[in-house]
Amino acid sequence: MNRDPWDILRLAPTADQVAIRRAYARRLKVTNPEDDPDGFQALRQAYEDALLHARRQAPAEEVTAAAETDAPAEGAETAPEAPMDDKPDAVDEAFARHAELCNHLGGLLSAAEPPWPAKLEEALSAVLASPALAHIDIQNRTEEWLARLLLSTAPRSDILVPTAIAHFHWNRTKAGEQTPLLAAIQRRGRDLAFLATLTRGDHTFAQAYRLLQAPPRRHSPALRLMLPDRMKDVRALMALIRTDYPTLRANFDAQALARWEAFLAAPRFSAGLLWALLTTPLFLALYLYVRATLPPDDPAEGPMHLLLLPPALAAAGVVYQLGIRVPARWLAQWLPRQRPARVAGVTLGWLPSALLLTVAATALPAGAVSLVVTLVLCLVLLWWAAVSQLAGSGDRIPTAGLSLLINSIPLAAWLVWTMPNLPTEVPQQMALAATLGAIVLGGTQAARAWMERLTPARRRASLWLLALLTLGTIGGLVAALRQPDLIPWVITAVACVQSLDRIPSLLLPGRLVKYRYYALYAFGAVLQGSSPWMAGLTEMQGILFFGGLALTTSVGVTVARLLQADHTRG
Repeated sequence: MNRDPWDILRLAPTADQVAIRRAYARRLKVTNPEDDPDGFQALRQAYEDALLHARRQAPAEEVTAAAETDAPAEGAETAPEAPMDDKPDAVDEAFARHAELCNHLGGLLSAAEPPWPAKLEEALSAVLASPALAHIDIQNRTEEWLARLLLSTAPRSDILVPTAIAHFHWNRTKAGEQTPLLAAIQRRGRDLAFLATLTRGDHTFAQAYRLLQAPPRRHSPALRLMLPDRMKDVRALMALIRTDYPTLRANFDAQALARWEAFLAAPRFSAGLLWALLTTPLFLALYLYVRATLPPDDPAEGPMHLLLLPPALAAAGVVYQLGIRVPARWLAQWLPRQRPARVAGVTLGWLPSALLLTVAATALPAGAVSLVVTLVLCLVLLWWAAVSQLAGSGDRIPTAGLSLLINSIPLAAWLVWTMPNLPTEVPQQMALAATLGAIVLGGTQAARAWMERLTPARRRASLWLLALLTLGTIGGLVAALRQPDLIPWVITAVACVQSLDRIPSLLLPGRLVKYRYYALYAFGAVLQGSSPWMAGLTEMQGILFFGGLALTTSVGVTVARLLQADHTRG
């Protein structure tokens, strides 16, 4: 028994032919002729019966007006078919045929099995050649539908994107006519153009692209030993896709990309470290053989020890990988779940600990116990600063660390010159070196926390406190000229003030940081040679006083410059 055409169209009985055509188009979107041929035939028959009923109910003038409403506008591009302005049946047939072609293309792109590329191109060509596209309204709706279809069915629809972009001139859309949908399809076209270059063998990332087609093996010695540059290329290509060509992720197997991301993110030994570990037994065997065969007091005994350099580098690499990078990754995962106060204590607690260690080492008496305790604490301090830096910077050593290292050279040189004045030379020397090293390793994290976590009022208060410490240190330098017992404490004070200066000094202009030490040391040299009272000092007293004065005065320059900048911004 035939069903009511209005039920099939899901439309109330009407004489409006435009409403009938719209209802038919809506039902076509959910009725695929390949999946449900009987349903499609019933829908087609219901559409024709409804149109016949409408024409019987409407006067001839209304039919003509409806046909003229759907006719192409004057000057519009006409399809190869003959004009259909005065042929309502032809217009209806063209609209129905266009809907069938669009539905067929959508069915191919959403089918369970991927169709042949030739069939997709043929289906798209049929849609683009449809006479119904001569109607502006139909063309606009088809453009929007096709753009959404191509984006939603990627990567199966990739072969059709360049053709559709060229046909509708989507790549020439002006900025004022741009829509999010057109921007998305243009971006997809650009990404596919980049993908086409990757498939060529002459592209820089061609090998990396081929490696990404399959997940890496859990243990890939060939990748790490023989192809270290390929790993860098894979990492760079994945970063490029993530930032510049995000739609291309649909062209890769999601599981393979996830495996590669986990493979690259895991803390593994680099190719250089693996080669060093593999060759370590050979170098050790050669060293033992040469040592056993050389006669005593042979001149080659000194250079022979160079054979121990590769094993030492391999051991240092293993310690860094397992002792610093692995804990840093664990710490980076643990910190987001903790309270801000605990995070600050864990990541920045090495700084006050370093200052306390320096003061404590100055007060320790000379002896084996104090030496061992200081050595252990220094190693813990350096490890703490390095791990917290890597955990906070995303496993990257920032360029600011190089600036900290360069700007610490004057203090390190002054400490070397003044070390003979230290009664407890070894413990205090180790503590001072560890404090300076910790500042170099973790100073960028401390500077970022000082700038971002402290309010402007607290930053200014900390600068004023640093200024008071600087003035007190200068007073200690003057007093140490008459009381030599104060020299170890003055050296500690200069080192602590300079270490604290490393944190805010990262905010200074680069030229000021570069030249302030040069100017201050030149000032000290001139002052020493021109003053009769200063010229009477011994060489060590001159180094102690003028070097310490220059270093502490540089801290005053930093404080004054930053306080002025804060006042200006306020």
